[in-house]
Amino acid sequence: MEGMGSIFNASAMQIVQIHHYAENLHSSEVDKLYQDDAVWIISSSFIIFTMHSGFGLLESGSVSAKDEVNIMVKNVVDVVFGGLSYWSCGFGFSYGDYEPWRNPYIGFGKFFYDPTRDYDSRESINQEGWSYASFLFQLSLATTASTIVSGAVAERAKLKSYILLGCIVILIQALPAHWVWDKEGVFYKKGVVDFAGCSAVHMVGGIIGLIATVYLKPRRNRFNEDSVHQMSSPTNALLGTFLLWWGWFGINAGSVWGITGGRWRLGARAAVATIMASIGGGATAITISFVKTKKLQVNFLINGILSSIVSITAICAVSRPWHALVIGSISSVFSIAILPVLDRLHIDDPVGIVPIHLTSSIWGMIAVGIFCEQDKYLTSATNNMSGLLYSWSFDLLLVQLLCTFTILLYSAATGFLALFLISKSPLGLRVTDYEEQIGADVIEHGLAGTNVARYVLEKPLSTRTFQTVTKAITKWKMLAKKKSRQKRMEAAKLKREAEQETFAQANGAALANGNGATPNGNGNVLHHRNNATNNTNTTNSNGAGPPKRNSVHAFNNQVAPLAVSSTVTTARNAPSTGRRAESTAIEMEGGPLPTAPVPQEAAPVENVPTSSAAVQRKPSWESKPSSAASRK
Repeated sequence: MEGMGSIFNASAMQIVQIHHYAENLHSSEVDKLYQDDAVWIISSSFIIFTMHSGFGLLESGSVSAKDEVNIMVKNVVDVVFGGLSYWSCGFGFSYGDYEPWRNPYIGFGKFFYDPTRDYDSRESINQEGWSYASFLFQLSLATTASTIVSGAVAERAKLKSYILLGCIVILIQALPAHWVWDKEGVFYKKGVVDFAGCSAVHMVGGIIGLIATVYLKPRRNRFNEDSVHQMSSPTNALLGTFLLWWGWFGINAGSVWGITGGRWRLGARAAVATIMASIGGGATAITISFVKTKKLQVNFLINGILSSIVSITAICAVSRPWHALVIGSISSVFSIAILPVLDRLHIDDPVGIVPIHLTSSIWGMIAVGIFCEQDKYLTSATNNMSGLLYSWSFDLLLVQLLCTFTILLYSAATGFLALFLISKSPLGLRVTDYEEQIGADVIEHGLAGTNVARYVLEKPLSTRTFQTVTKAITKWKMLAKKKSRQKRMEAAKLKREAEQETFAQANGAALANGNGATPNGNGNVLHHRNNATNNTNTTNSNGAGPPKRNSVHAFNNQVAPLAVSSTVTTARNAPSTGRRAESTAIEMEGGPLPTAPVPQEAAPVENVPTSSAAVQRKPSWESKPSSAASRK
């Protein structure tokens, strides 16, 4: 343990431990060091991962109800495709250590990272496990950078284009991480202090978000006089704030990279600094809100708390409680003061990316140059440098400013280039005006009918707004159903044509036979009677009584053959059918009735008039029933 003690006392211990400080030692005590530090950063990674839920709730609660599902999906996409991008290339650009290409500006190596491939010997088993833990921690940090951008492009960016943009943001963020945290990085060698990603994560995401929201232009009617863009769910936004608040303890306390070697002290200081900064920022935001508006504005409260936590990330591990309180309060003032400036410049920032992540990260990096205090035991934690209050030297402040300016310039340039190329590609970047009116929940996910009603409620119920939204929704529904309706109509048309063809064939066969049943145009069957001249009435042996039925024909014809027409021959349309039934009953009770003679040469069927006058009716006295049996 004496050798280990000499390592603990060394002032050159690096805080960011991609390679554990005890990797060259081998003993049971060293195994315990690895285990303790690995459990610390793995647990912190789990907490950081919950921040994606917080980002999703905050963003979905801040945008319109017609886009809240889409913004949640984009946060899922950040983890899925952003993680894929980081594993394949991002981690290698940040911490690649291929010696022939080692340089201060970009890493090379460890692409498609597989620690088991790099550490395949039994002696390096501890370093293998540590590499898995450190990769998970860095992945959790990196994906938050692309999540920041999702809030800036809310309600305006296409989902497919955003997936590509998120992957590119991960690669853009990889280089500042190399500059600030890798032991060969250009700013790390100069002595920059950024424990938890104030510059390498929040500043990168914030400046790309600003460039994106300016490039995409404001949402439709955002800055009109009668425009009202309120939060769809302040409750979700506040719940997301709580989850982010919780997650930042994982970022700040986990960024000391372990608890051995005296680093647990820095972790405790980071946790206290996080809560004290949020207290200062929240108290300041509440005070400003009451003084300015006489009410507690929800967006003021959210911006004040989250911006204060962002500003303390750079100095959290060596901050005193009063440092954190002051830094958080000043950050809260900046985050609220920037809001009217954004409105005046017509910069549409739906979720507050600029006040929370950009202005706060700039102030946080500057605050390190003022308040940073060298730790009494781990002097290497701040690269043996102190801020203006404790050294009366501007050296650290100048390094912080140089790092800030470089990262802002680099991230803005590469972010704009990525946005420009995507917008000019076949994918496109911004949704159309029509798609924006309908909302991404309907266009991208087909969730019509769920959030549209809530969207209408949150809008001002002016006649113009109501008509615009109603027409847009109606038009979309008509277009969405047009294809299926055409298919149904085509199928019905084919079915009618088949029925008509079948009817025509049956009708032709019946006419060709001259007897039997003839279907009419309505699908009913008309039983024709033969002409009276072709058949004589048959009586019983006494010469009286009802006529006997012919073996071939049912009854003697009393009318001429009728034309096939729905107006005459249909049972429903022809009242004469009932009269024939009555007359038949009379014949069966009282004997044969006189029948009107029909000419032998009847007119062709097609020439018979289709009106009811063409039917020869019996005298009215014949059609009246003479007994109860006939009425029955």
